[in-house]
Amino acid sequence: MKRVGIKQLLLLLPVVLLLAGCGSGTEEVQEKRTICVVLKAMDSVHWMSVEDGLKQAANDYDVFVNILWPSNENDVDAQNTILEDVVASKPDAIAVSPCDSERIDIMGQAQQAGIPCFYIDTKSEQFDFPYIGADNYNIGKIAGMAFSRHIDGGKIAVIMGNPKQSTHEERLQGFADYIEQCTDLELCQIEVSETSSYLESMKCMETILQQNPDVQGVFCTSALMVLGAMQQQEDTGADVKLIGVDMQSDAMSSVEDGKILALVGQNGYEIGYQTIRTIVQSLDGDAVEQNTYVNTPLITQDNAAEYLEKYLTERGEGND
Repeated sequence: MKRVGIKQLLLLLPVVLLLAGCGSGTEEVQEKRTICVVLKAMDSVHWMSVEDGLKQAANDYDVFVNILWPSNENDVDAQNTILEDVVASKPDAIAVSPCDSERIDIMGQAQQAGIPCFYIDTKSEQFDFPYIGADNYNIGKIAGMAFSRHIDGGKIAVIMGNPKQSTHEERLQGFADYIEQCTDLELCQIEVSETSSYLESMKCMETILQQNPDVQGVFCTSALMVLGAMQQQEDTGADVKLIGVDMQSDAMSSVEDGKILALVGQNGYEIGYQTIRTIVQSLDGDAVEQNTYVNTPLITQDNAAEYLEKYLTERGEGND
């Protein structure tokens, strides 16, 4: 599907759903199940990787998958408008990654209509849907363990993404719990990047360095944010160990180069693929786990090249 702005997307939505099987009368379409997936955005490498996994699984499992998204991760109203249209189209199943984990009331209508619903990448406590994605609390713990092996006492800080999304809250909580319970490190500061963006994370890093010039480590709850923190560090000449989350090529290359200490990897491609696989199994009548977790390995300078090559190969970009 062509990546378009939200206004264009909403105009195209009825046509897309029709062509993809949400209401089409063609024999071919009627033979295939239709799964509608509503993501948070398509403005980062992570979401593009999720999309790749969704598309490959759609091909492998012979289903129609409509992948829809608002213009950015903070456009909650636009995402809910998309969800309203999706629910009205009555697909065979819906998967959603909430922009705001506390504002997905529309999914109650899907539940009442008997449409199987799932969370992808990000969950909400509003509805008890099966979840496919990373164990985000454990991601925070892994980051804390990595710091404890490289910093013997001292201050560490966090740059946390949008607090309305459960992923960032859970990563922060897992990190804070491990630091408090299992280390002598001091969590001195938490800066919130409301948009989880590169530029805003640069500003958060600048604030941390100004207020705690002796900080030794910073945990960022996404790859895009750790890249922003890295850029700010390079601009100021600071020497702080950085850990981020996600698998994307530029961040893994920075780990390989020693500019970022580590990444706690979550493979967006695997999240997308496992989402369709899990939904198809459920539609076939098979029992599925309430939480289907993808692997979250620690990517360091020792293994970054291996993970980077695998990542590029999945996308057809590896060396021949």
